[in-house]
Amino acid sequence: MTSLSVYDKAVQLQNRARQIAAGAVGEKEATRVLSRTKELRAALAELRGQVELSRMLAAMGAMREPDLTGINIARTAFERKALNGLPSDTVFNTARRKAQEIKDKLRTDNREAWIAWASIQVAELPLARIPMLSRDESEAARGRERELRQTVAAKSLSQADIRLFKSTYALLAESLHDKSDPPSELLELLERLEKRPSPTLRDITDGDIALLRQFEMDIHITLQRTGA
Repeated sequence: MTSLSVYDKAVQLQNRARQIAAGAVGEKEATRVLSRTKELRAALAELRGQVELSRMLAAMGAMREPDLTGINIARTAFERKALNGLPSDTVFNTARRKAQEIKDKLRTDNREAWIAWASIQVAELPLARIPMLSRDESEAARGRERELRQTVAAKSLSQADIRLFKSTYALLAESLHDKSDPPSELLELLERLEKRPSPTLRDITDGDIALLRQFEMDIHITLQRTGA
């Protein structure tokens, strides 16, 4: 059983409320049930989204299959209290609150699992090879790297985000696959340029500048005057 069972039950109750709107229970009671059912269905739709996201992550090996015990317990309790007539507001609110609690727990678990898994994927990319690409290819690669890192750090995550991450990852990995690693002297120079405080122009030799231009890294270096 999944959250879909409760969702179907809510739909049945909604249809029943419509049928009795003109009956003995009255329009007021029917309106109440329709309103509570709409709220419950919205909460269940969000819960179902997180369950499906958990299963997608589990299929990727990023986490274990989600534990749906709490959903089944809540479903059983809701169905039992709905057997003998239309449920009270308390019953609806309890079911909705439980759905939200489980959804929030799954969302947290999903995000933690995603960050751990996706961070490893990015770390395994040979990003040091980007300087070995042509200027256009390098700019595209840097853009894809930024997209990957943004998706890793995103506060909200969807299945579409994961699919986009995987396709972007594949494109970046393919562009770097047959490229050689940059020379150690270039990596050392780039590391030196990224240090704070930044080196001055006096600290940079003509050979350093020639090396940057050789690998078209000079377009990524800016100069800024300091002092009077």
